Amino acid sequence: MGPEFDVKHSLQDGVATLSLSGRFDFSQYAAFKEEQARVLNKDSVKEIVLDFGGLDYLDSAALGILLVLLDRAKEHGQPVTIRRAKGVVREILDVAHFERMFVIED
Repeated sequence: MGPEFDVKHSLQDGVATLSLSGRFDFSQYAAFKEEQARVLNKDSVKEIVLDFGGLDYLDSAALGILLVLLDRAKEHGQPVTIRRAKGVVREILDVAHFERMFVIED
């Protein structure tokens, strides 16, 4: 089993960053949802960045969770960018064609 999942958020100049690390799967939904709610419900948040630099793995349930985040962010007029995805995480995003829905940056 890989490292434990962790998610933290920070806010600077209207950009909310959710930093994810470890393995992201359905069992982590509650922790992710809690942090997600903290940024989606703030009027001061103009953009959301998902920092995947510490993420080792995500499964199809995690992809679905990210799509829910994207839909909710759109309702609030907040674009979502995925940054620093690497290795198997980047491969999974590519196979799922997430570049069609998210801005993905190195």
